[in-house]
Amino acid sequence: MRTVCYAIRESRKPSKNLRKVRGCDGSRAGERVLFGTREVERMSLPISADTTIREVVDAHAGAEKVFGAHGLPCAGCHVSTHETIRQGAAVHGLDLPALMTDLQRYVDDGTVPPARPKKNAATPPPPPRQRKPGIEHVIAIMSGKGGVGKSLVTGLLAVALRRRGYAVGVLDADITGPSMAKIFGVTARPYQGEGKKPHPPASASGIQVMSMNLILDAENQAVIWRGPMVSNAIRQFYNDLEWGKLDYLLIDLPPGTSDAPLTVLQALPVDGVVMVSTPQGLATMIVSKALKLAKQLDTPVLGLVENMAYFTDKKTGTRYELFGASKGVQLVVESGAPLLAQLPIDPVLTQLCDDGRIEEYESEDYDVLARNFAKVTPTAASAAIGG
Repeated sequence: MRTVCYAIRESRKPSKNLRKVRGCDGSRAGERVLFGTREVERMSLPISADTTIREVVDAHAGAEKVFGAHGLPCAGCHVSTHETIRQGAAVHGLDLPALMTDLQRYVDDGTVPPARPKKNAATPPPPPRQRKPGIEHVIAIMSGKGGVGKSLVTGLLAVALRRRGYAVGVLDADITGPSMAKIFGVTARPYQGEGKKPHPPASASGIQVMSMNLILDAENQAVIWRGPMVSNAIRQFYNDLEWGKLDYLLIDLPPGTSDAPLTVLQALPVDGVVMVSTPQGLATMIVSKALKLAKQLDTPVLGLVENMAYFTDKKTGTRYELFGASKGVQLVVESGAPLLAQLPIDPVLTQLCDDGRIEEYESEDYDVLARNFAKVTPTAASAAIGG
């Protein structure tokens, strides 16, 4: 029967389930707790760098303070259940030997080290924006707020461009919450073309789509990644896939103003962004943050879309503003960009998206969005079919 030795602080108050024992080295070791076949005692062997962070935190109460002092504040989060000390140090650029020394010292005598500067703490400058040959224009759809319908608007804008005869691609930059493949009904994995380069699959109307779900074993599989891995995935989707010749590549951004939006706006040649909001005051406040991010990074705001602006009862024709009065004018004043459309809550569109058939959607409100979007998009070199 295997005995695993872990430290228990002597300062802990003994309970009726604790009893005094000798330590692994024969010395007096405070208390021991028996959990079936598992014994917890004072550790005599050094902690391994290949031990998961959660195991250390669970075995040594308060050890998360040591990780925090070294610049790893999320030692108690879900990622720590499968990330080793070595992996955590590598992701955050920590001094692994110093971290291991401080962890062992904490186990031995409970000493918490002072906060240490991170190794290579200086933030490197963002890489230059390089336009990928074949992709003429890149437009990002963002909000800063989750749940406002960025993916829906991205899909509608892609369909609008495609119906005008343009070659269109959609890059789903929401790595941990991808939805574009589902909306377009795309299930095929990227395929190898000439030169053995991966190509994104296409929708029914020929819109190329790349989404994280297309390379997962199951569409409901969780992607538990930290920011640097998310940013690298976005770069790989853009640089490593063979998109061919596109007039427009639309990028569906996740909520927030952190890793993914920064990667797209700093590293990719974005010609402009479309902001999506709802009439709710809370959403408008968060979208204002995204507007400030775009301004700070010198990225033009092409237009605004107010989604879920109202709901119309088909039987009575009554219009209900479920999230309050429109805040579109407020955002127009703040951004200086036009309001492209106010989209209603439409159960028909909801069902089409669930069925992967967004390309079949037709409505007057959508036509308004399509016409106004065509007016603000950078002009592609290829001639569009139709007006």
